[in-house]
Amino acid sequence: MNKITTIVADDEPAARESVRILLSQKADIEILAICKDGKETAEAIINLRPHLVFLDIQMPCMDGFEVLEAIDYMPAFVFVTAFDQYAIKAFEKSAVDYLLKPYDDERFYKSLEKAKQAIQTQNVQTQLQRVENLLTSFQTTSPIAYKKKLISKNNGQITLVPVETIFNIESEGNFVKIHTQQGIKLGNYTFKQLEQILDPSQFVRIHKSNIVNIHWIEMMESHFHGDYIITLKNGVKLKLSRNYKESLDHIINNV
Repeated sequence: MNKITTIVADDEPAARESVRILLSQKADIEILAICKDGKETAEAIINLRPHLVFLDIQMPCMDGFEVLEAIDYMPAFVFVTAFDQYAIKAFEKSAVDYLLKPYDDERFYKSLEKAKQAIQTQNVQTQLQRVENLLTSFQTTSPIAYKKKLISKNNGQITLVPVETIFNIESEGNFVKIHTQQGIKLGNYTFKQLEQILDPSQFVRIHKSNIVNIHWIEMMESHFHGDYIITLKNGVKLKLSRNYKESLDHIINNV
């Protein structure tokens, strides 16, 4: 096969340089990009579509798991982490290889060879399943941490949307419209996913097609047949359906 195109992602300059030097010793490796944070990494993966990524888990802007959620293309991954031995069990359960910092040259090249073998099989579905298994395994060994940012992708660029800037989220086919102080952003989420990753004390579902940030509610008025009209601080009016009457009590108790 041709050269294995590779991206290196780590927020530590010394770690990035170490991986670059080790990869440069291999004639069949071509480094496409060296990234210093999660947002830059996700955009590089989407736009450059490498065969292989050395991905640090703990990075600013977006961590390694958020990078996986943001991309629409799945290369082979070697995960790099400084997590403790308990958390590393999540990686061991999956078929994706990992490097536990600090690692030596021999361990690095062992991971590289595993990645090459995975790439040469060209089994895309297996790669997808490996990453899904990793995410599931890690979530079962970690406490719940609600998202502080949502991800919006457009033409290869990623926007990080702080949840406190979100007025409401509207269902739009296979996507959602995220209404924010900076305008409307598109997100690749289902409402079921959003209800799992957003803090329920802040975000409540008021309709089959609308989730609202209760911190932006200005007024609620009774409407026909048990419905309510909610007015947000930006002037937008939304309907709270009688089918989500329990949300009314939640809003009253948390605003």
